[in-house]
Amino acid sequence: MTVQRTTADDFLALRARTWPEAATPTVELMVRIFRLSGMLLDQSAAQVAAHGLGFTEFEVLVTLRGQPAPHELLPTELYGAILISSGGLTKVLHALQARGLIARGQSKDDRRSKPVRLTAKGRALAERAMRDVLAADDALIEGALSASELMQLTRLSAKLLRFVEQSGGTGEQEASRRA
Repeated sequence: MTVQRTTADDFLALRARTWPEAATPTVELMVRIFRLSGMLLDQSAAQVAAHGLGFTEFEVLVTLRGQPAPHELLPTELYGAILISSGGLTKVLHALQARGLIARGQSKDDRRSKPVRLTAKGRALAERAMRDVLAADDALIEGALSASELMQLTRLSAKLLRFVEQSGGTGEQEASRRA
């Protein structure tokens, strides 16, 4: 049984009729961001699953691939880069290591910490999976936005994200400035 999702437009129109105080431009933006994020993550997860990976496994591999050679990070650095619990990361790392996609070494500075390094097999898989994810994302974006609209949206979302990151996600700096 396939569940038909209410479109964001329909959801927001209903909200405006039934709860107008909660139908602000900010709410409209947030609903659209959340819906878009969820749909894009679902699409990416499907692309990644076709390569035999879970989405978190994919995140680990592409995060390592994005590092300079030898494509290595300490677990704490990896943990912060992909936003997963340390217990969850340990489980994912064990699974990736068992499949020969990553290797664990010994840190020169801290013998307790074992750096995570992408293997050649892991690199090839990360690159194949990323190629498919990017192609699917490009197809969606190119169907909806012109190149100039994409650039404008990218600039505006980067501006908003920088503010949220700098404020610690609370917006308190701006709120206190306006008070």
